[in-house]
Amino acid sequence: MSTDNDPAPPSPDWELAGRRVIRFAVAYAVAAAAVVPLFNWATARPYEGIAIPALLILGNIVTLALTLGSLLGLLVCVVVWLVQTSRLEFGAPAGGHLGYWGIVGFGLLLVVSYLQPPALDLNTRLLMGAGERVLGVTLLIIGVAHTRRWIGRRAGDWAPDDAEVHLSSRPTADDWKTDWDPDVARDIERRRSR
Repeated sequence: MSTDNDPAPPSPDWELAGRRVIRFAVAYAVAAAAVVPLFNWATARPYEGIAIPALLILGNIVTLALTLGSLLGLLVCVVVWLVQTSRLEFGAPAGGHLGYWGIVGFGLLLVVSYLQPPALDLNTRLLMGAGERVLGVTLLIIGVAHTRRWIGRRAGDWAPDDAEVHLSSRPTADDWKTDWDPDVARDIERRRSR
């Protein structure tokens, strides 16, 4: 039974932002984990010829692009998810949403992963940094997924329609109808007759 005081269901934007946070986080974790085997392969032994070093350079470029792209996408989606989550009226658990704590944990582990002790050899520093980044991503995913489930349980049977979440970018005949606003219709007709 729904009353006027029931909070509004989560918006499709909130649902989409949550899914994208998780997807970008997984892409970032893959890129962070790929650095270690790529480094080990590059430093295993000297290579003759140009084919293997060229593949290593290409692998580094792809890994760097995936890392930067997924980190930028993750940043944008986390901001959107935070704004959308703060607008929801479902309250929060006593300690706060785990999604917020996951974001804080990810941020701290991301910073710490670049502050390795200089006494360690390069391979160990890379392995520790990658491990800390993957752990941070894991905390982020667990937190966001928990918050999505927690809010979903309080929202009841709410589930966004596919049409709401995946709006088509192709215009339909309804998009071109001008009977919804007579001023706009007159303006369009005036411009057509020029």
